[in-house]
Amino acid sequence: MLTPQGDTFTTMRKWLCFACLALLLGCTKPKATTPALTPETAAELLRYDHKADAWLTYVKNRQSAACQYKLNLPDQTTQPTEVDVQDIVFCGAAPASREFQAAVHFQYDAASGRWLLTRFSS
Repeated sequence: MLTPQGDTFTTMRKWLCFACLALLLGCTKPKATTPALTPETAAELLRYDHKADAWLTYVKNRQSAACQYKLNLPDQTTQPTEVDVQDIVFCGAAPASREFQAAVHFQYDAASGRWLLTRFSS
C-alpha cells in the first residue's frame, strides 16, 4: 500500500527526470545549415577556374564575342550540399549551340565553410 508521501515522491522523481531530459535535448548542438550557393559566388568560382576560362575563350573565338556564362541555379530551400547546373553558355540572350555548351558541379565543403567548383565539363 502506497502512502500519499510515497506517491508524491514518485511523481516528483518523474518530473525531475522529464526536466533533465528536456534540458539535455534543448542544449544539444543544432544541425549545421548549408548556406545557399549565390549566383555571385558561383560566377566568381567559374571566373577563377582555368578550365572554364579557357573554354569561354574558345567559345568566344569560334562562336561570338558576346558569349558568356549564365547560371540558372536550382531551388535550394532543402539546403543541398551539391548543385549541378547544365547548359551554362549563352551567346546574347539565347543558349549557345550544343557543341559549345558546358556544365558545372558545385559542392559545399563543410570543413572550410565555402562552396567549391568540383567539376567543369564541356
